[in-house]
Amino acid sequence: MPANELKNWILYLQARPIGWQEDQRVSMLLSAQGVKKPGHELFPSLALIRNWSESRGEEDVMRSSLKKSVFGALLETANK
Repeated sequence: MPANELKNWILYLQARPIGWQEDQRVSMLLSAQGVKKPGHELFPSLALIRNWSESRGEEDVMRSSLKKSVFGALLETANK
């Protein structure tokens, strides 16, 4: 794996910390119970994801890097 791809994976995993799915579920439950604050204001993990998704340029770089990797090639053949 090229160093650039590894760096991008590290950035991706930092933007989606372990446990963010649980925070998302709790945020949706709180919203259903009437809590007015959005999830990204209550949970730091959801704020990281929101900030990361706003910087789409990095995601495009990661996608192009992934497509060039062996894993990306396997994903491409799996979708066909």
